[in-house]
Amino acid sequence: MATERLEYRDEVVKIEPKGIERVQDAERHGRPGSVFSLWFGANVELATLSTGVAAVVLFGLNFTEAAIGLVIGNLLGAVVIGALSTYGPRLGVPQMVQSRSAFGFFGNFVPGGLNTIAGVMWFAVNTVLGVFALVELTGMPFIVGLVIMAAIQVAVAVYGHNMIHALERWLVGVLTLVFLGVSLYAFAHAPYAAAFNPKAFLGFEGVSGGMIEAVGLAFSYILGWTAFASDYTRYLPTGTAPRRVAGLAGGANFVASLWLELVGVALASEFPKAAAGANPVGVLNGMSPHWLVIVALVAVALGTITANVLNIYSSSLSALVVKVPLKRWMAAVLVGLLGAVVAWLGHTAYYLNYENFLFLLGYWIAPWVAIVLVDYFALHRGRYDIDRLYDPRRMLRPGFWAWLVGVAASVPFFNQSLYTGVIALHNPQLGDLSYYVSFVVAGALYWILGRRAAAGETPVVGSGATG
Repeated sequence: MATERLEYRDEVVKIEPKGIERVQDAERHGRPGSVFSLWFGANVELATLSTGVAAVVLFGLNFTEAAIGLVIGNLLGAVVIGALSTYGPRLGVPQMVQSRSAFGFFGNFVPGGLNTIAGVMWFAVNTVLGVFALVELTGMPFIVGLVIMAAIQVAVAVYGHNMIHALERWLVGVLTLVFLGVSLYAFAHAPYAAAFNPKAFLGFEGVSGGMIEAVGLAFSYILGWTAFASDYTRYLPTGTAPRRVAGLAGGANFVASLWLELVGVALASEFPKAAAGANPVGVLNGMSPHWLVIVALVAVALGTITANVLNIYSSSLSALVVKVPLKRWMAAVLVGLLGAVVAWLGHTAYYLNYENFLFLLGYWIAPWVAIVLVDYFALHRGRYDIDRLYDPRRMLRPGFWAWLVGVAASVPFFNQSLYTGVIALHNPQLGDLSYYVSFVVAGALYWILGRRAAAGETPVVGSGATG
């Protein structure tokens, strides 16, 4: 097996033999530039554009109001994912394995399990978009398009890390050119002078609540990637400059996400009825000339693949973290099958389901992010005994309790269609502040609880175990 792993290195058409074990120095390969192409390609897709559409359809914002919220949310998310991406070259382990340091081997089952579910849900969200595009292009039944899209995406994810990076490099240029064409149309025709639309607003009062919601929506979108961050940098050589990795990962996410979200805001402002319809690709149909619509729909289908192969792959790694008794490629197949079922069951009322999903995602990820950042930068300063991350005797660590308290403290601030907390209910103009509350509470509490625990650990990088 060791020889097989060494032979893997730069191979693309070879199934990745590694699961969640540490990547040893002899197995390291790749260049930091691949981090930029991977994240840019993963975000140049319709789900990103839909985030901008939601700011108009659900929150009633005009272009300027939405843009301000989206810039802030994307900037916050880009900083976080940039920081987490630096863990890969340093430690050589998947993101959810590093999380064991703060949560403990079994305490980490909670975020690991939630991340597995999140990958399944993201797969479903993106696949719905790709299938709708295929239906528009060919007229095929939704179920046929679903089978086709799921099969392609699962096949790429089964091959693993190198195939995913290669696919992103191959498609990022094509997707960028197509969406540049869509951008030229969208920005040329957007009604920039449109007013705030209170009728579209979901239970809030005034522009301020809608803008705060837009910040949270954009922040949640990138936060959804953060639990995957080091999965795609762990093969880079140990000496790779952290600042470069952080800049490339954060920059790619910020530029691609903000760009596509603003395109979504422009299209939704111009075609509000189509944007609010049940078919999320309908917002593209009003563009002219018609060939641009066809090309854009092809790009939507391709973009679904570039995003979802990451969701399947990282979700399968998280399944191994919680000790699902499968090989990585088998877990990838299982994630794809579950995601396809969810896509079939939830392909109606897309935007409302999408908004609820993003907010629910942010509720657990925001405090998790705060804890793993404090653990890495403040308590361990990037130096770990890697073997301890694979030691089941470290059952529960302080991060687990800090996470629970952070989530509980944020509940009164929840503000979305599934549930409204008591503070949000009486202060609707504040939107949803739960992310920021849980982030601060969990991070601060873990810094207090974790210092004593970290003081008793030897701060050295170990060799790494295997499961």
